[in-house]
Amino acid sequence: MQSKDTQNKGTENKDMPLTKVQIAIKVILLVLLSIGLYGALSVSYLTVTGIAPCPSVAKLPACFIVTIGYFLMLVATLFNNKLNAKWLFIIGWSPVVLLALVGSLLELSQGDICPKSSMGIALCYVSLSFAIMVAGLFWLLNKMSPSIK
Repeated sequence: MQSKDTQNKGTENKDMPLTKVQIAIKVILLVLLSIGLYGALSVSYLTVTGIAPCPSVAKLPACFIVTIGYFLMLVATLFNNKLNAKWLFIIGWSPVVLLALVGSLLELSQGDICPKSSMGIALCYVSLSFAIMVAGLFWLLNKMSPSIK
């Protein structure tokens, strides 16, 4: 017969409430992802309406790919206690960071590649900084919650 400590060892972190620091990190992460998703949806809308199309990758507008990526990261963060949340986050994050990195490098070398904000800042720079921040916060949240696979 197993002791109570041995029986609870695998599940002790799953049922524990989040600490204040974990809650703060999760809220910041959700806010950043919501802003990223809103921005990607806005650029996607401008592409659909033909007002300001974003660059395409394999005949698919990059902003659509970024929108899907931010959505997947948001879902993964909302349900980060589930087994596949980390992989869902990585699946969403990878194309976002790759497109933002390539877009940023092309913007630096060739100029006028990425859509611009109302302040004239290339949105690929914004997306790259968001992608790096959310990856760091998601990693930190996972490190603080070892039950997440």
